[in-house]
Amino acid sequence: MGKGSSLDIAKAIRKAKRVYLIGNGGSYANAMHICNDLNSCGIKAHVLDPATLTAYANDHGFEYIYSLWLSYHGDKNDLLIALSGSGNSPNILEALKMAKTRKMATWAIIGDLYAKPGKAMRLADRYIIAGNTMQDAEDQQLKIGHEILRWLKNGS
Repeated sequence: MGKGSSLDIAKAIRKAKRVYLIGNGGSYANAMHICNDLNSCGIKAHVLDPATLTAYANDHGFEYIYSLWLSYHGDKNDLLIALSGSGNSPNILEALKMAKTRKMATWAIIGDLYAKPGKAMRLADRYIIAGNTMQDAEDQQLKIGHEILRWLKNGS
């Protein structure tokens, strides 16, 4: 586990076979936005669609929506990027655990709410602390996503 930068994530994305992005609420919206940006660079990026998400939640519980998805699709040489304001959402933590069992690389872009970084920081291979309020964390997630995109498109 260790801190990283947007450049480090961009390098990990370049090496990955597929990239999976997850989040809740505003972080989910950011995951969808970043996924679209990555796809525009030719990266095989995926976000869980709302219909499947709600079906998994209905059938298995919201806590397992992402871990179930990764158990079906995640593989060695894939990358999971978890976006979370708190870093403590049960579904994010379960997904990070599943990614480990699938031998996926993992990143967390999380907030440092009230100087108590979430558990996701300890579960992910690498992480970025993206602000100390929910709003700052979600703003920074998108900024980091755009920095990644700039690097992927321009090499800088």
